Amino acid sequence: MILEGQFTIPAPQDRVWSAIWDIPTLASWVPGCTSAAQVDATTYRAHLEQQVGFLKAAFDLLLTVVETQEPLLIRLHGEGEDRKIRSNIQAEITVKLEPAPDGTLLGYHIDVSVLGRLGALGFPLIQRKAKEIEAEFARRARAGLAGG
Repeated sequence: MILEGQFTIPAPQDRVWSAIWDIPTLASWVPGCTSAAQVDATTYRAHLEQQVGFLKAAFDLLLTVVETQEPLLIRLHGEGEDRKIRSNIQAEITVKLEPAPDGTLLGYHIDVSVLGRLGALGFPLIQRKAKEIEAEFARRARAGLAGG
């Protein structure tokens, strides 16, 4: 399934780019992210917990940077598993940054496969949850970069 959207952050593109690469900052913007760490130059681990419908999912994620074009584009491959609810997730993630009159436009495109019990909930429920996460991520990013 495809999840995509965009929002504006009221900060210059170089500040947004730098913040994305600061793992504690980025993790603080992601709702449900309880930990994140850099493993090596292109690999990151994160733990993400979300309530989706009646299921509480807790994924240990491995994210690999596939491509970067500073300060415009990041492509990632991500995968994770929640053994408790027997669900897996795989995603190809593209994040684009563009200058905008009022800051930086952040656009994303995620091609995600969700298998297991979580996947059985269906695309509309997962998409609705993704939009909630996007709205909170955007709120936190705007607050974190405001005034600079």
